[in-house]
Amino acid sequence: MRTRIRWLAIAIAAGACGGRGGDAGGDGESGTTTGGGIDLTMSGSGPKLDLADTGMGEGPMEADTGCDSELFGSEAVPPNVLIVLDRSNSMETEIDGASKWDIAIEAIGTVTAQHENDARFGLMLFPGLDEPCDDGAECTAGAVFVDPAAMTKPAIDGVLGTASTCMFGTPIAENLDSLVDYAGLEDTERANYVLLVTDGMATCADPVPSVTALREQDPEIKTFVVGFGGDVDPAQLTAMAVEGGTALPGDPAYYQADDAEALGDAFADIAGTVLSCVFELAEVPSDPNDLYAFFDDLLVDRDPMHMDGWDYDPATNTVTFYGPACDSIQAAEVQTVNIVFGCPMLPPQG
Repeated sequence: MRTRIRWLAIAIAAGACGGRGGDAGGDGESGTTTGGGIDLTMSGSGPKLDLADTGMGEGPMEADTGCDSELFGSEAVPPNVLIVLDRSNSMETEIDGASKWDIAIEAIGTVTAQHENDARFGLMLFPGLDEPCDDGAECTAGAVFVDPAAMTKPAIDGVLGTASTCMFGTPIAENLDSLVDYAGLEDTERANYVLLVTDGMATCADPVPSVTALREQDPEIKTFVVGFGGDVDPAQLTAMAVEGGTALPGDPAYYQADDAEALGDAFADIAGTVLSCVFELAEVPSDPNDLYAFFDDLLVDRDPMHMDGWDYDPATNTVTFYGPACDSIQAAEVQTVNIVFGCPMLPPQG
């Protein structure tokens, strides 16, 4: 009696900058994969499974192994990313002939267009409670104008097209505090992030404890920190990035952007970093113990401790990669994720 192998092949898509992995080219074989409307050429180098050792050889799999294969679909689970944009009056300061406010709007438009299939974007502006920033007060939170959801680019563009800066200061802490228990970032089936963009120092309370409070939510909310221009407080933003769980190696530990190009690069890098490590299976495996995962054609260990490897959650019918395994996906080091049901070997590659 043959063992049937159900399997899936998931193309990994990232932005033009390839996330944290930077240039994905290498000395090995390369190929181009398409996902979410974005083409990405990635390295095919690295350890390879010797198919001869599996008994697969040439021809149909069942000829040598007693196994055949069946395509098993899946879909990456995009994270929630709430863009929190500072619109204090200092955002009207110009860089190379354009205001920081206009530069930020253009950069947000670019990242939401390039990654609308990879992330569920939302938009919060602070300070102020309405688009023209007529309603609000000093040291009070702003407002969420677009909740994180699929395909929100038109809504975000619409808000930014009518929004203005104002003079209610830079209440970073108060704004982040308002996101504790915010329903839009309480999704237990996907990762949840805040992407904070500010061009100045907090004018009211210390925002570091506010970032810590978001991280302590269940599910946790990690905070990316982007400092735009030279008037930020590097020590404060560094502490926020550390507490937010997104600290970069080196100094500074947050994303510092001093011009339009650097801001765009920061957004692209963050978008690559949040590339999903969670994959929802189209069907429920009859025996989860017979699931196996491959990066390209290299077998990845299952890890119930969630340190480095993958695990299956029957409650959500998802496979999640953890630790360095997840990092490999987000750094665009993996061309294809393959999930195999039945036998710890890949089906014949056509």
